[in-house]
Amino acid sequence: MGKAIRAKVLLVRIPPEFIGLLTSLIDGSGRKAIVRTKESKKDEVYLIATPDTYQDILSTVSYIKRHIPQLEIIETLNDGSETLDF
Repeated sequence: MGKAIRAKVLLVRIPPEFIGLLTSLIDGSGRKAIVRTKESKKDEVYLIATPDTYQDILSTVSYIKRHIPQLEIIETLNDGSETLDF
């Protein structure tokens, strides 16, 4: 089995043509989260963060939303106590 980590997952909706830009902006802001698409060519994206970087990601997404108004936070998928196996 792979390594298990604790994570909080933020699900956001963004037009597919902006997913590359979102990924670049998240990476450029210190890689506080991993960006993964839910399904290829769809508009839902997972931002996977550790519990200690989650608030930073919320701030980053709020800032990005000022420049990409179509970005929408859908929900937090777990409370940070869940472990993800990689």
